[in-house]
Amino acid sequence: MNFDRSLLLAILLLAARSVLGADPAPAWSGGADFRLREVGINNANALQENNASAERHFQRYRLRAWGQYQPEANWSVGGRLMWEGRHYVEPDIASFESWYSGALMFDNLYIQADQPGGLPLKLKLGRQDIVLGNGWLMLDGTPFDGSRTLYFDALRATWSSGATSLDAILVKQPPHTSLTLNGENEDQTEQNEKGLVLYLRHKASPDTTLDGYYFYKGNTPATGTRSGGTVRANNGFIVPVAADPSDDGHVNAVGGRMETQLTPDWKLRAEAAAEWGKRKVGALPAQDMRGFGFNGRVTRTLGGAWNNRLNLGYEFLSGDDPNTPSRNEAFDPLWGRWPQWSELYGPYTYGMETRTGETTNLQRLNLGWVAQVHPKAELSLDYHLLFADENSKCGTAGFSCVDKLRGHLFTAWLRAKLDKHVSGHLLAEYLLPGDYYVTPKGDNAYFLRAELYLTW
Repeated sequence: MNFDRSLLLAILLLAARSVLGADPAPAWSGGADFRLREVGINNANALQENNASAERHFQRYRLRAWGQYQPEANWSVGGRLMWEGRHYVEPDIASFESWYSGALMFDNLYIQADQPGGLPLKLKLGRQDIVLGNGWLMLDGTPFDGSRTLYFDALRATWSSGATSLDAILVKQPPHTSLTLNGENEDQTEQNEKGLVLYLRHKASPDTTLDGYYFYKGNTPATGTRSGGTVRANNGFIVPVAADPSDDGHVNAVGGRMETQLTPDWKLRAEAAAEWGKRKVGALPAQDMRGFGFNGRVTRTLGGAWNNRLNLGYEFLSGDDPNTPSRNEAFDPLWGRWPQWSELYGPYTYGMETRTGETTNLQRLNLGWVAQVHPKAELSLDYHLLFADENSKCGTAGFSCVDKLRGHLFTAWLRAKLDKHVSGHLLAEYLLPGDYYVTPKGDNAYFLRAELYLTW
């Protein structure tokens, strides 16, 4: 029996149980939201002004509605129905649909049990959103659809005792859309994925949290959704499978995370992970995989009328050494393929080297300033100095064999929340490429976005 049918059967059984049971007062809750985005991009995908898709201008319209039914105190079922369409003004080329209407689908559909049998346990089965820590390695199970959805098809068990909790998560992530109401078949990721996550969290003190974890992610190839599986398609964008290949193999990761309030004015967070396994990408031969990553940030609160804060961060993601053909040292972000620090560089520019949002081979130094410039608006300005760890693309047109400076990235966010129903933001990013890129690449790039977000 497949996952979708098993989940629907479990929900029906729970509903039948509630009807036959004696609970006289089931509880309902729900809501809806509507996200409108206007996006303008230039040169981000290839750092080439003469590229056919260098200039992109489009609108995004995402509508969601959700509900949760609690027939008994310790049981609930929930779901969220989602649709997003796009209109591309630019580029006017065959690989982009001018008007795109995507899947009408459940991006959440689950059953949940709280403290079954009186145990300090929470169980959640089905399609659900999962964020661990800051989402460095686990937040987005559907990277191909560009923040339209984030879901995982998973069983999550959370055991809690005092200051300690342990999550055990089983993931079975299909490459294509499912639980759709309009039959749209789109790619959500490039391969079939199965996984096991063990995530231990301990509140060592009121000011300090310590996490430790183990990840296993197994991948098998998957074809695309159109023309006999020769292309991948989502968001009105079509790309050949050969240009966006599946992973084949497995990755293990062991790591830890700390977040602590050192003093009233100083805050520190740091996370590190070591990886090993086997990896085969497309037609390339299989390789032993070894990787290491670190991500840390210290924050200084300056206060004042604007509640000023300064951030200093450093991130290291190992790159593949081209001199070790039997081994791949590139750090695998696992389910962390989302715009963690840039909407321009990760989702778009990295596609030249890896795949959408698959950030690796990186050294990043970040300096940021955040200020509450209005009671309902916050401004953040960031500078990122970017380097490659290895010249992994040596021999590929547009990439240096010697220089490692990826470039200078400047970002600005203005976020506003007018009330509980209306919020939005303005975002601008500008990239000055470094000498890691050579002719024909190396042109400056920018990303602009305006968002209006309505919720009920």
